[in-house]
Amino acid sequence: MTNEKQEAHAPRLLLVDGQFNQTSDLVQALRDSGMEVEVTDSAQEALNALQQRYRDVLLLEVPSQDMPSAQMVAVTRNRFPFLPVIVLSDQKRMNEAIGALNAGAMHLIPIPCQIKQAISALRKILGFHQELLTPARVFPKLIQTVRFELPSSLDYVTGAANQLTEMLVRFGIISLEEINLKIALVEALTNAMEHGHAFNAQLRVKVEAKIDERKGEIKISDQGKGFNHRHLPDPTAPENLYKPRGRGIYMMYRLMDEVHFNRKGNSVRLIKYRRGASSCAE
Repeated sequence: MTNEKQEAHAPRLLLVDGQFNQTSDLVQALRDSGMEVEVTDSAQEALNALQQRYRDVLLLEVPSQDMPSAQMVAVTRNRFPFLPVIVLSDQKRMNEAIGALNAGAMHLIPIPCQIKQAISALRKILGFHQELLTPARVFPKLIQTVRFELPSSLDYVTGAANQLTEMLVRFGIISLEEINLKIALVEALTNAMEHGHAFNAQLRVKVEAKIDERKGEIKISDQGKGFNHRHLPDPTAPENLYKPRGRGIYMMYRLMDEVHFNRKGNSVRLIKYRRGASSCAE
């Protein structure tokens, strides 16, 4: 296995400028220190920008102009679970800032701020975040296995998908830019809960994951009667594009390298290889 070096880049920050525009000095200082800072005054535009290109940190000035700050943090954490969110707030809006922290923001920087202290805090967060997500390729032959069961309730889907996606990132199977793979896991878990158990919370969905330096393999099973997955209509065909049945399975095939159902159709095995690895290397 090669121990290739990841290409370094200047820290990429995205700032959602609040209603009172108190961050111009901080933005200039961050740019002068070598960081790349993009500024928008719209929380929704920020979410769209994050979808197009991964950033290292999201800075959110309180209050944001088009979305409550706590809601923005919650949406960001759900869509981009590994992205640190840092709240910028003056003393008058501290209650809203606390709400954003309770929703999952990682840190608070008071504004107006001491520029050097703010940059120092940001560098520490960037360093911690990078260390947390350093792929495990420095530990050859390391294998992680996880088994758990979930009640058939959508309340548990996001947390489980985030946990599994984080494992894939930590092992270097996928990069941060590829975390939309989480969609395949959400679809597989939701299918098991909905079609296998009709959202009966008394019935459990079983999840087994095995991840090593070459690939991640995740098996999701339910107790239902199963289905004939071979006869699903093509969800990309024009006549089927707006039919919900089967579109989730299409997303699994699009985002994973291999998708295998058991004969009964109540268990699916999802496989993702590290870039450069393949099934031929077994």
